[in-house]
Amino acid sequence: MACGMTAMRIQVTGNPVPVAAGVFLALLLLVPALLLASASAEMTPGERYRLHHGEHVFAGRGRLVWLLIAFWVPWTLYWVLANTAWTLVPLLLAACTAGVLSFPARRRERRELREALAYPELTGPKITGIRSPEQVPPDWTPVLVHRIDRGRFDMLVDYRIIVDGDRVGALGPGQTLVMGLPPGPHHVQGGLARLTNAPVRFTAEPGAAVCFVIEPARPDRRANADRRARPGAYFQVVRVPSWLRAGPL
Repeated sequence: MACGMTAMRIQVTGNPVPVAAGVFLALLLLVPALLLASASAEMTPGERYRLHHGEHVFAGRGRLVWLLIAFWVPWTLYWVLANTAWTLVPLLLAACTAGVLSFPARRRERRELREALAYPELTGPKITGIRSPEQVPPDWTPVLVHRIDRGRFDMLVDYRIIVDGDRVGALGPGQTLVMGLPPGPHHVQGGLARLTNAPVRFTAEPGAAVCFVIEPARPDRRANADRRARPGAYFQVVRVPSWLRAGPL
């Protein structure tokens, strides 16, 4: 749309767009499209809600987008050719490339979301999807994982909780995950795309609650460097003294 309106105004103003401006605008348009296509597109329902207030930014607008594309692409091509506005060609190519990249990214997002919402096949006995330790059988072990709320830091993402290699849930800021495990040795990790931490091992005993807190190992600006340099040590999972099963966290 911007490319087409710029091409229309060239004939009126007699001021063609410099090549540098066209290339610069094309790069600005391509960078977010490339980041979207290369990043992990999986989003939990909690992340989608916080980011888009319950729906994807393009949800329910597919037909409108297709109508705009069907109108503006031929319209823009006509004005570029009519006014020989070749400096706008990089911008037009970048716009078309961004549109092409968005379709596989959106398909991948929908596929991974369906997989995330599906009930996974656990490798061992676990009780998930419960709200209180009282729902755990007496001969099992209640395990609680609390995510510390660090304000704006990682506020839009959920931390995936992995126990014995199985993803058992996801935590938003300030939330607590409750599960039940059989007695014996286990290990817990955090996960987010390729970010994780070394397994924290523990032994579950019948009826004795096991409690953890999870947060980035360095919850400040330096943690952004850890995303690239130390993805396997991004999270810090610490076991804390258990609180009363009937009391608040």
